[in-house]
Amino acid sequence: MGIFGGWFSKPYSDATAKPSDTFGMTILASSLADAQLLMMTAAERGIEIDGDITRAVLDAEDALQKKRITPEIAADFWQAYESLSHTLSPITIDSVRATHDLRQLRSGIWGYLQGKVYVPFSRKSAFRYKLLSTLTLLSLIALQVFWAIGNTLVIDIKEQSDRIVELEAQVFTSTKSDGYGNGSDLSKRQAESPGSAMESSGSGAARNAAGQSETSTAVDTQELNRRIGELISWRNAEVIELKNWNRFWGRLIFFSQETWEKPDYNDLSEEAKTHVHYVSAQYVLHAISAYFLPILYGLLGASFYVLRQLPKDIEKLTFSMNSHIDYSLRITQGPLAGIMASFFFTETPAQIYSMTAHSSAFATIKLGTSSLSNFSPLAVAFLAGYSVELIFYVIDKIISTVTTRSTAPAATPMAQKVKSFTAKSSTAAEKPSAPPVNSPENR
Repeated sequence: MGIFGGWFSKPYSDATAKPSDTFGMTILASSLADAQLLMMTAAERGIEIDGDITRAVLDAEDALQKKRITPEIAADFWQAYESLSHTLSPITIDSVRATHDLRQLRSGIWGYLQGKVYVPFSRKSAFRYKLLSTLTLLSLIALQVFWAIGNTLVIDIKEQSDRIVELEAQVFTSTKSDGYGNGSDLSKRQAESPGSAMESSGSGAARNAAGQSETSTAVDTQELNRRIGELISWRNAEVIELKNWNRFWGRLIFFSQETWEKPDYNDLSEEAKTHVHYVSAQYVLHAISAYFLPILYGLLGASFYVLRQLPKDIEKLTFSMNSHIDYSLRITQGPLAGIMASFFFTETPAQIYSMTAHSSAFATIKLGTSSLSNFSPLAVAFLAGYSVELIFYVIDKIISTVTTRSTAPAATPMAQKVKSFTAKSSTAAEKPSAPPVNSPENR
């Protein structure tokens, strides 16, 4: 087992081979170490191996150490190695090396200080994917909270502005009705109208009712004005918070000068300054919801898929460099799938936050009566990142539908001709032929 022990201490390479070793002997020595590593894995997992395979591997190692390798021994070893690989499939030598600590070096802080810490490739990959998932989740939470604050401010300012306009209209209506309904106008209308004795005797009661109506109208107007003042104060406070929110993302975009940082901004009126901040906030919210959040949700979905599949591969001992490449590509495909899902499979409104109207409804997927029609675009981005095959399937479906419609009209005339020719042939075949001239039927 000398070669096997040497392989555990450090990976085999041409530098470790003696100058007298040939290339074939180098390959054989490396494969012997791999075969013994596979046999160790089979023993650990309780996988039964034919005794002839074990004897062939051990005979080849003994012959290699004694430098008595013959073509018959080498042939038996390669056949045993092939059978051993089939027995342990899908476990491969690459997956075993990626999972096991073959160097048996010191671990912990002391080993780290001595530079002798060796971590299996699977553990390194798991740490990297966990770190990426954690950073993605933290970034997503921070951006989602930032977006929620700005979105809430914009919606509240819009709702309060609409409510102020409604209350001012009520005040105007109440004041106008009060102007037409004072005591003198009421007496004048009563004098001009045809009266009777009953109306004349009841004029005092009518004046008392008019006075009570005026008092009630004045109280309602004061209450409306008080509510308008409260709403204006609350809106002004949220406008200040919205300006601070805008200045925060304005500091992050250090390479561009924002509107409120330009000299002409101070020449604007207060209403115009508020409008500038309100419109700028809408643009940033739209960019975050349409681009950044779908990308992060797609990346989070891909990370979630990798973290779900990686423990299974490590447990089954099938994780290898190919698995790492596959997961790395999945991490790259996740953001792309998320942004494509937000573009192709959702209907976002042209104006997310309009100055005149507001709609809080989420966009829906263009999949007809599918059960996914109630999902938000961010949920679609997460699903696209988790299952990239879903977006590929929908894209292929769209392409096949378009190509089928484009080729269908060109193929229709030819199909009709073939169908007509087939019908004529079948009719001619079913029609009975005329009997011969000299046949008994014609006599």
